[in-house]
Amino acid sequence: MKFVYLILSVLGFSFLLSCKKSGYETKNGAVYYKGNKVNLEDLDSFEELNSVFARDAVAAYYRGSYIEAHGASFEALDEHYAKDKSTVYYCDNSLDGQTYFTSRKNSIKRLPKADAASFELLSNGYAKDKLHGYSNGVLFPVHDIASLQPLDYSFCKDKITGYYALTMIPNSDGPSFEVVGNSFAKDRNQVFYCWINYADPKVRNLPVAQVIPGADPQTFAVLDLAYSKDKNRVYYKNQPLNGADPLTARLVEPNYQDYLSDTTQVFYQNTLISEADGASFELLNDFYAQDHKTVFYQDKPLKNSDRATFTVLESGYAKDNKHVYFEGKEVKGADSASFKLVENVYNQDAADAKHAYHAGKIKKPGDDNL
Repeated sequence: MKFVYLILSVLGFSFLLSCKKSGYETKNGAVYYKGNKVNLEDLDSFEELNSVFARDAVAAYYRGSYIEAHGASFEALDEHYAKDKSTVYYCDNSLDGQTYFTSRKNSIKRLPKADAASFELLSNGYAKDKLHGYSNGVLFPVHDIASLQPLDYSFCKDKITGYYALTMIPNSDGPSFEVVGNSFAKDRNQVFYCWINYADPKVRNLPVAQVIPGADPQTFAVLDLAYSKDKNRVYYKNQPLNGADPLTARLVEPNYQDYLSDTTQVFYQNTLISEADGASFELLNDFYAQDHKTVFYQDKPLKNSDRATFTVLESGYAKDNKHVYFEGKEVKGADSASFKLVENVYNQDAADAKHAYHAGKIKKPGDDNL
């Protein structure tokens, strides 16, 4: 039976290969890319290089778009990078914001400082020439270009230092630098928590790599995107989580990154939920949770809620037999018995027997005209 399955699998794979259709197609004396005619310089010398790049004796083409390049020396390096005898190109196809992301457009970018002769691909979107590193077409400075080594899409290193988001990490040790999670890296001396700063307007969108004070690189382990631990402490992002037990610390539920517990305590992000019972604590969705006696929204207990009848709805709403809640706050005046969510109604997401609601507030006459 295994032999028959293998034969069928090979035949099926071969059939798929034979049916795979290239992006470029020649018919009736012309070349088309996915149904759109390509304006070639020289049909007789046209050559498809891969699924997106092509060339003729005069120019090159990306997804059918014209590239003013030296066609005879033009070569595709992958589906984004290409080069000719003097120039390196980075090309992409993305959703177009000017059409409200309903269509795609080609982007063809020359890398003016790239040295075509020494330019080579690495991995994970990285490339280099004799002087600089590149990630998805973006140049970044490297201490030692010969030893540049991608680690994943966000991290790389050379023999001197580590890098996060194309930025050198100060005081990092390149030879021992390694990634230990989506936001964490370490070397032989210290552990780093790394993120892109979207909040501070002074450094908005800049990468940040901070040392986690006191973290032990030898025993450091990542629990999820934000929590980690070593033999001595538990950490939330780049700060110790005071009082948490590293021996028993675990996520309350896998893939829910905001809640952690040990044998006796529960934390929401970096805040202790002082009234929660760790043994019976469970999540109801991303923000609502309960233990054997209390319902919580994030780290706050819903004092007047009835646990036995508490039900999580959607869009931030929940209710019990007497109350309706929106994002952890009671919706005053709402009738729990008749309260329900509604769909496809402009500026309204819920209703009860007396009122319509939007984002936890009663809609008043004339609200739709605001």
